[in-house]
Parts: sequence; C-alpha cells; structure tokens
Amino acid sequence: MNYYFVYYLAFVLAAYVLQRPPLILGIVLFFVLRPFLPDPVVLLRTWGQIRSLSRQVETNPANIIARRDLASLWLERLRPGKALALLEEADKRDPNNAEILYLMGVAKFRSGDPEGALSPLVKAVDIDPRVRFGEPYLIAGQALLKLDRHEEAEDALERYVRVNSSSVQGLYLLGKARSARGDREGAAKTFTEARTTFWQLPGFKKRGQTGWWLKSVLASILS
Repeated sequence: MNYYFVYYLAFVLAAYVLQRPPLILGIVLFFVLRPFLPDPVVLLRTWGQIRSLSRQVETNPANIIARRDLASLWLERLRPGKALALLEEADKRDPNNAEILYLMGVAKFRSGDPEGALSPLVKAVDIDPRVRFGEPYLIAGQALLKLDRHEEAEDALERYVRVNSSSVQGLYLLGKARSARGDREGAAKTFTEARTTFWQLPGFKKRGQTGWWLKSVLASILS
C-alpha cells in the first residue's frame, strides 16, 4: 500500500464536502510536495516512541543509544535538522561510532549540505566497512551527484550496487552518474539493468522501488 494515498483521499473528501473540486490542481500540488510530506502512518507509529525517547534523552543526556534512535525517528519524519542536533551531540560523546556517523551523513545530506555529508560517511565506512550494508556509499553517491563530482559519484555508487545488486535506486543513480560523465552507452546499459532488476523483485520489494523504475524508464527514453 502507498500510504501517501491518505493525503490524496483526504483532499478528495475535503473537496467533496466543500463542493469545491479542483482535484487536478490538488493532485498536482500533492505530487510536487510529496518529497516533503512525511508518511502519515509514520507520524502515527512514531508519536509515542518520540515522546518516550525524548524523555530518556532529557533524563540522561549521555544516553547515546536513545539519541541515535530518536534521531532515526526524526529522519523518518523528514525532520533532518532535529536529527542532526541529536547526532552531533552523540558524536561528541562517541566520535568513533559508525552508526552515528552514518546517520549524521544522512541528516546533513537531507538538510541540504551534501559537502558536509561526505566526511562523516567516509569516516563511518573507515571504522566499519559493513555498516548499514553499503548505505553510506548510496548517500555519498547522491551527495557527489549534487556536487557535480560525477566520477567520484560513479565510484561510490558502484561500491553500493556491488553489495546491493537488487537496488533499482542504486542502479538508476549509477546510470545517472555515468550519463553525466558522458558515458552514454554505460548509462543506457545501467538503466536497462535497473528496469530488468525491478521485474525480478518480489512484490513487497517492488512497492518501494516503483518510482526508481519509472525514472529509469524515462531516462532510457530521453538518453
């Protein structure tokens, strides 16, 4: 189930009740704002957890695990600024914690600081090459793409795909890096691999990769 359907349904119901049905405009608006709208199910699921973990952090500021878990919830809620504040304090107390460094990189990237995201991500992998099964390479690859450092982005994304060969997202981004570097043939092959990989995924995994499959299709058409 796509939980963002809740937003669309709420708008349709509101338009019906108010007898003002500018549905097309509303659907377009929600589509544009979707990256900034937290999953409503996540909001409900994390409400109690956030309250509990916040109390733990207030009671014991040295509780690094509570800080980490609370930061993860804020990232789920698309609030990277709140997550980053918690993680920076945790990093001061435990500067060699690969998990915290990874989350710091994610928070910095999502806060619009791709350059600042790279250092904690690199350090996280230096400390523990297996942290989050290659996810630091995915975030680093995205950050490097934002910075137009295409060769480095390609290297990071190749490392990620090597570990996560069924990631349509990783393959699409790798194709994007190759395209930006001028390797049209390599990009086309990677976009094709992304599309093929999508259809090989079990149903429950396809749901989270559909958007990346569609981007791969469009990239193949436009390339």
